[in-house]
Amino acid sequence: MSGAEAKEVDQLLQHESMQLYCKQEVERVLAQSPLDPFAILGVQRTCSENDIKLAYRSKSRLIHPDKTVHDRAREAFEKLKKAETELMDESKRKTILAMMQEARRELAAEWRAEVQSGKRREEDAGQTTQAFEDAALAKYRSIMIDIEWRRRQKLKQEMAAEGAARIKEEEQAKERRKKRDADKAWEDSRDERVSNWRSFQAAGAKGSKSKSKSQGKKAKLASKTA
Repeated sequence: MSGAEAKEVDQLLQHESMQLYCKQEVERVLAQSPLDPFAILGVQRTCSENDIKLAYRSKSRLIHPDKTVHDRAREAFEKLKKAETELMDESKRKTILAMMQEARRELAAEWRAEVQSGKRREEDAGQTTQAFEDAALAKYRSIMIDIEWRRRQKLKQEMAAEGAARIKEEEQAKERRKKRDADKAWEDSRDERVSNWRSFQAAGAKGSKSKSKSQGKKAKLASKTA
């Protein structure tokens, strides 16, 4: 094998090795819970903004759709970007950390209660074990899922209330339009009603006059006959 051929083989192996590494990183990102941006970026909860930037920069190069042939690379890249955006937002990062801490407190209380009831051994209730970390993360996810469910339920109720209010408003508007149309029709027919009333009165007066004349003639005829 010539030196050029050996170099080409070495480059090919390096490329394949890098593609394998990129594939593994894509799958690692996809395997993480979307509720845990720290795990997605592979940083500690005590990380700084600079740590977040460095982690995103190094990992985004590995899983960028233009750098790897993995068919879900874009999905992983977007997930990584979202995690970076959330952690770079100080307010969101503090909220996530607060919820994680709340999950740890709840889990610690549950484990202490299990120790007291005899369901868990004292040595298995430590808060520095990997088992506790895994359980705390599961608790955090459960809390966040519950919060999201409640948020969606509230949104659904608000949308239902808005829909009911809109339907009621549309019905009221429809009734107002019907009343306006009825009032307009009544007003438009006013001249016709007045004309009909005058014609009726005129016809009545003419009938009364004819009746009076007829009665007068009958009276004269009766007097002559007498």
